[in-house]
Amino acid sequence: MLPAESSVEPMAVTESVREAQRWQALGLLFFAQMVAIGSISYGFAVLLKPLSLDFGLPRATVNLGLMTLLIGMAVFGPLVGRTLDRVSGRLVVSCGALLFAAGWVTIAASNQVMTALLAAFFLLAPGAAALGPITASTLVSRWFTRKRGLAIGIASVAMSTGGVVVVPILAILIDAAGWRYAMTSFAVTTSAVIFGLVWILLPADVRTPTSEADAVPASRRFSSVLVQKDFWLIAFAIGAVMATNGALLSCLIAYATDRGFSLAQGTALVSAISGTAVAGKLGLGALADRIDPRWLFLAVVALNICLFAALIAMPAYPFLLAAVIFSGPAVGGVMPLWAMIVGRRFGVLALGGAMGLMSAVMLPLNLLGLHIVGSAFDATGSYTPAFEQFLLVLAFAAAAILPVRAANGK
Repeated sequence: MLPAESSVEPMAVTESVREAQRWQALGLLFFAQMVAIGSISYGFAVLLKPLSLDFGLPRATVNLGLMTLLIGMAVFGPLVGRTLDRVSGRLVVSCGALLFAAGWVTIAASNQVMTALLAAFFLLAPGAAALGPITASTLVSRWFTRKRGLAIGIASVAMSTGGVVVVPILAILIDAAGWRYAMTSFAVTTSAVIFGLVWILLPADVRTPTSEADAVPASRRFSSVLVQKDFWLIAFAIGAVMATNGALLSCLIAYATDRGFSLAQGTALVSAISGTAVAGKLGLGALADRIDPRWLFLAVVALNICLFAALIAMPAYPFLLAAVIFSGPAVGGVMPLWAMIVGRRFGVLALGGAMGLMSAVMLPLNLLGLHIVGSAFDATGSYTPAFEQFLLVLAFAAAAILPVRAANGK
């Protein structure tokens, strides 16, 4: 069985990959992640109304499409992660590009809701999972050693960039020629770029065992991670923070306008979180190269607690905006810390499988967070009860990370 603490670096990979090639490969993964997450998580907002009109469905029903995608990505995430532990990243990213294009083309050509949902689940979801954060974090962790945290932080910024870059492009294409042409042309063009460059920019990633731990088959590494309590502690801790963050972003504008602030002021709060989240991804990612990421995670939890406490206190707008700016880096910083904690605890060679399976474990937490914030408002006319529950959840998240062992059993 794989030793409980495996911090072995895949030196056969990192030593053979030139510095310039690592950053070029990171750039391609950045682009792939921006395209995949940007067109789904952020782009769905642009597609909501056109899809509703075209299929003649209420918008609540159209939202099932996004839920189908999110569930599909969580289901296929473990498969993508486990595959990354077995085969070259080139193959995974190439297949992801093909599935991503096939999914959007099929959806755009479909006139039946069921056909579109099946394409979303079986084509687009696994394609996006293969181009998304699990792949980026896993491959970057293999290529970088000294600047690993910074590189993972840069890769995670791609998700935020997707909302800034991809959404305006989709909006222009939809206005010009309709959503079907827009998604077809966007998916085919971007997938062709990814597929064409992956064999040029990405390292071959052919690994040779450098130790007894490296020689352990991927299937045994995968199963050994799954049965360890630290896997579940990390999954709960990270998932709880992500769930509360997602729930907050889903209702922050409504919270602001309910308090009498303007729509522009509410939107500014979301923009402030998005902007400072980028700084958090880069800053905390870089710090994780020097400081134990478990302690940085506790700082993230503390900042999130400060933010929810401020929301519950209902301060004047300038103070609320200041609280958002102060706490915003914690919203973004959790992603690179997740990869760093898992990599240090289980080793880089088990990172893909562990993060993939964790993504599936975290899905119920994300859905529960959205349910709590919505049901709390429906029952009381206020988001405060939900925010109070989130304070308790964050406290449990901090407690869960404390028993997790670091690399080398420390």
